[in-house]
Amino acid sequence: MVVAVSIIVAGWALVTVSTASQVPSTDFVALPHQSLSNKGENVVLFGVSAIMKKGVAVGVMGYLRTSSGSPIADAALYLTYYLDFSYRTQAVSTDQNGYFQVYFPMNWTGWLPLTLTYFGDAQHQGLQRTLSVSGESQ
Repeated sequence: MVVAVSIIVAGWALVTVSTASQVPSTDFVALPHQSLSNKGENVVLFGVSAIMKKGVAVGVMGYLRTSSGSPIADAALYLTYYLDFSYRTQAVSTDQNGYFQVYFPMNWTGWLPLTLTYFGDAQHQGLQRTLSVSGESQ
């Protein structure tokens, strides 16, 4: 019993989430059921980090680029995370520099596990990465 309680407390300490809403829950989308493209150039995520507001994390930003460093513009990127006892997905498009930012309907401290999915296209391979993003000021 003590071990089970310790595990629960340790898990809670890893990430503290507050649903102080910045984004309406209507922004959630269904993750498309399609395969990642295996054609074209490899892609990578650069500089994925938390967007901070008053010392707490409220979203995520970063860049989607080719492995040679070229930006991938107007790409649909899906971000999936756990909130309110289920997995939620939000979609965002990259700008001309491959930059994206998305605000979540909660803020957090600790580390937020986040899966980023880009399905790719005829010129770019798909990518799916699970990251832990720090909600602490750095």
